[in-house]
Amino acid sequence: MLIVFKLLVLTGIWYIFPTAVGFVVEKQSGAQNIDFLQCYLKGIIILFGLFYLIARIVIMQKLSLSVLTEIWCKVMILVIILALAFIFWKRKEIRLSDIIREVKKLIPGILVVIILTVFSVGAVTVSQKDNTVESVLTMYTFDTLYQINPMTGKAPMLPVEKELLAQMAGSPLDAYYAVCLKICNLNPAKFIRMILPFFMFPIYYAVYVLWARFLFPGEKAGKRYMFLAMIWVLYAIPLAADKAFYFSVFQNEWNGEPLFFLALLPWSILQIFGKGKELRSLKNYASVPVLICYVASALAGQLMYEKGFFMITFAWVAVIVNPYNYDDIFGSRLYS
Repeated sequence: MLIVFKLLVLTGIWYIFPTAVGFVVEKQSGAQNIDFLQCYLKGIIILFGLFYLIARIVIMQKLSLSVLTEIWCKVMILVIILALAFIFWKRKEIRLSDIIREVKKLIPGILVVIILTVFSVGAVTVSQKDNTVESVLTMYTFDTLYQINPMTGKAPMLPVEKELLAQMAGSPLDAYYAVCLKICNLNPAKFIRMILPFFMFPIYYAVYVLWARFLFPGEKAGKRYMFLAMIWVLYAIPLAADKAFYFSVFQNEWNGEPLFFLALLPWSILQIFGKGKELRSLKNYASVPVLICYVASALAGQLMYEKGFFMITFAWVAVIVNPYNYDDIFGSRLYS
């Protein structure tokens, strides 16, 4: 029963809380039809960005993992209370039939995610270049945050070791996993390699579904399915190739670089566009919901990748300062 309770807590952290937060942002942006996938992605990216800000402060103060876990739990409780209060306030605008319809739409996606996860966990060997397990285990065991070398289990002595730890602390995604581990008190290796994939693949899947809807709108379901199938076949190629020319999602889907380049960055670029394939006008970029998307994705990008904040900012600025180039590419008009 205890393990079931722990899994329910993880489900709340990774699914329910982010969806509630995303729902609030979507409603505040004036969206009439709520898309659960968009709510989920916006919510989890906002929480990632918020965690980065808190984690960097705690790390710079050289505090422990326990302190970070305590602060993050309090922040999550506060955020979810505010989100639930907003949902209760807007309850008259929420229709149970709409929720049931959206949940039914998610059933095929849930099956796909389960298949991808089972394949990754059961049939794929973890990449030897990934040291997420060692990093999380070190923080969890010694109750520290990037103060001990995860490869040696000792405080860094050489300058190169200190530089490595400083680089890891600059993108503390492993600390987020360690906090989840601290909350639920699970085996670190089993948590990373067997449980975490069930919470990571939905992020990738949701991003590509939104891109499929964007590229093939309307009733072009066949093209959308073909697009999604090609994406996952492409990501499976490195499993059989002698040399991987791109990131392997199935070997280390929890790693920050694949998560940034294959999920967060595509989602952030998608937020640049407005309705259909039209770009937002400059006025739209100044709106609070759009600014929240940019700030959250930029901070979450830094959480995952050492140059994440810069790359997200560069992509957004490149579009804002010269949107007409993209307008010509897609053959659409700007709208206000």
